[in-house]
Amino acid sequence: MIPRDEAVRLLEEQHAEVAALFAELDEDAFALRGTMGGGEWSAKDLAAHLGLWEEFALETIDGFTKGERPPIEQRYESQTGDQLNDEGVERFLHASTPDVMTRFDDLHRRLVSAIGSTSDEAWSADYTFDPDDATLGERVGSLLGSDEGGGFTHASAHLDDLRAYVDVTKR
Repeated sequence: MIPRDEAVRLLEEQHAEVAALFAELDEDAFALRGTMGGGEWSAKDLAAHLGLWEEFALETIDGFTKGERPPIEQRYESQTGDQLNDEGVERFLHASTPDVMTRFDDLHRRLVSAIGSTSDEAWSADYTFDPDDATLGERVGSLLGSDEGGGFTHASAHLDDLRAYVDVTKR
């Protein structure tokens, strides 16, 4: 299990790098669909997507600390991760760029604060709602993880695509 301070460090570093790359795009380039990862997404969609999973992590911390089953566990009973991603991006498809970026930054600040204020006891407490994650910290790490990098590396999994797109816009 990754300690809370290490989780916060990883999340802060990735958020800063992604936000800096977003800042290099003008509003039209930020919202242009079909530019990320060889698919339909825009950088704006990526911001909505990253925010979605931070929202799920916040809900998980909140539900768990209240002794309730976190909403993501019910969502996973009827939807795949890809379906959740599609639904989450669709939710913000017509939102303004400032609204999406405000949400992206706000969710990140709230998540880092929630992790920081979670006690070590709660962070390492048994997580009984998912058989793959033994503790709350592991569950949050899984929600914010990637196949390549493991827990708390979700944003890093998208950096190569984002960097490539930003580079193309500079030519």
